[in-house]
Amino acid sequence: MKFKVNSYHFKLLRDYERLSAFKEAIDDYAKSRDEDKSLDGPSVAFDLGCGSGVLSYFACPHMDKIIAIELNNSSYQLAKENLKEFDKIQVFNDDILSFDFSKLNEKVDLIICEMLDTALIDEEEVPVLNHAKKYLKDDGKIIPEGIINSVEAVFMNNHFIQYEDDEFSPVYIALGNSIIYSKFDFLDDIDSNFSAIVDLKIYDRDELNEMGFEDKISKESFEKFNFKDNFNIKENKLKINGIKLTSFTKLNEKLICGPTPMLNPSMLVPIEEIEVDCGDTLRIKLEYVMGGGVETIKTEILDIIHN
Repeated sequence: MKFKVNSYHFKLLRDYERLSAFKEAIDDYAKSRDEDKSLDGPSVAFDLGCGSGVLSYFACPHMDKIIAIELNNSSYQLAKENLKEFDKIQVFNDDILSFDFSKLNEKVDLIICEMLDTALIDEEEVPVLNHAKKYLKDDGKIIPEGIINSVEAVFMNNHFIQYEDDEFSPVYIALGNSIIYSKFDFLDDIDSNFSAIVDLKIYDRDELNEMGFEDKISKESFEKFNFKDNFNIKENKLKINGIKLTSFTKLNEKLICGPTPMLNPSMLVPIEEIEVDCGDTLRIKLEYVMGGGVETIKTEILDIIHN
């Protein structure tokens, strides 16, 4: 089937890893439902923030009814056109957060909601699901099931929030291992106001030598930003001025998808520039509002723990 799309949704459809992950999760759901003899009656799904309608299209062979909702009028028109041949799919042009699900007079078996963004910051996945899952059956499922977020210390060339995607490759160097700082199951009620204290272990000298750190910062792409001037390796000194947030999308129990160009690309967030010793641990406070936008991100350096 050929989909009518705008330039943004064309990029989404070209991200085959993202599409295949969601299709596999939807197919897995259908297979498990077919194998569960306790389930009977018609199967109903929500597709929330349906965009051009591709996920509704994937789910259509497996469901008896799909309610697809899209706020953006241009995207709604695309979905309506793309899905017009499928009588079992209803497409609404509405704001999910104010949509009256009770008027549908039924609870659903499945919610598909790909309103995702790195660390759930810049899209409304959390507030949307908190509202819509009141109309999910007790044994209902959500695709994706959840998200896992990690963070690492970096030094980066530009001191503003940057995404690492197919259109922009920020220049930075990682200065510590990535650690998981939060996990969320979308079946749970989630507080949109997120706050965590995170200990970031900075590479020690042996680890820097093993990764060829000095060779990396001698490369032309780093030299033009004076990266080498910011590290006093002889004195075991490093400068940190940012953190990198990476999200892993848990589609189901056996399928986890890392960042793709159009699915949660990693995000670089500036912090106050600080010099540390190799092997130190940097303790920071990280806060943001999930669904509130990147302008809600706040960082604070709390402590440097010496090795």
